Amino acid sequence: MSSTRKKHPIPKPNSLPSLSLPSWAVDPPQALFPSKQELFRVVTVLAIASSVAIACNYFVNFLNPTLKPFCDSSLDSLHSHTDSCQPCPSNGECYQGKLECLHGYRKYGNLCIEDGDINETAKKLSEMVEHRLCKAYAQVLCDGSGSIWVQEDDMVKDLGEHELMKNFESKNAIYITKKRTMDTIGSILESRTNSYGIKEWKCPDLLAEQYKPFSCRIRQWVSKHALIVVPFCALLVGCTLLLWKLRRRWYLSIRVEELYRQDL
Repeated sequence: MSSTRKKHPIPKPNSLPSLSLPSWAVDPPQALFPSKQELFRVVTVLAIASSVAIACNYFVNFLNPTLKPFCDSSLDSLHSHTDSCQPCPSNGECYQGKLECLHGYRKYGNLCIEDGDINETAKKLSEMVEHRLCKAYAQVLCDGSGSIWVQEDDMVKDLGEHELMKNFESKNAIYITKKRTMDTIGSILESRTNSYGIKEWKCPDLLAEQYKPFSCRIRQWVSKHALIVVPFCALLVGCTLLLWKLRRRWYLSIRVEELYRQDL
């Protein structure tokens, strides 16, 4: 007895169910992708944000840098320039990574610059000493009274007692100010060592001439050119008297003629 199996009918290709895709997959909406203008705006915003972030990072690093310790001044120049430390600046001394500026200099960041207060005070004091010595020497050149040479010890003592020195609290600043004042004076005034081994200073002759009073200059000029001035003055007085006599004679002749005409 033959067994018969039921065969399911194989669907034909035309009879397969059709798969339908959604409309948004076939034709996506335009709002799904940004437009060129929106894309340009996004790129612009990102570029500005990146620039601001880079600038902020630069300024933060600039204001708060990670400082390396200073190389010791005692090291050789070949070993001082390493990546682990930065070279010690000029006019400074470095020890154990710390910087100490020399006398007369103050710390400014990683540098040692000249102290402006010391320089300004030294300039004023040197001008004061020059004026005092040159004025005294000019007085000697005019009438022969006064002093020419001043001892260095007296000069330094006067500098220490000057009221400008009261602006400095430390003795070190006062010492540096005196030293710079004397260095400036040394380039202007003349110096010598007397028989007692004491250094003395005086104003140069050409510079002292500028401190003479005007009346003194006139008087000295007249005395120096007396051989020319006296004859010239005598000639001038003689010419003046002669002109006065001629004028008087002419006036008298005119007056006589007027009186003669009145008598007629």
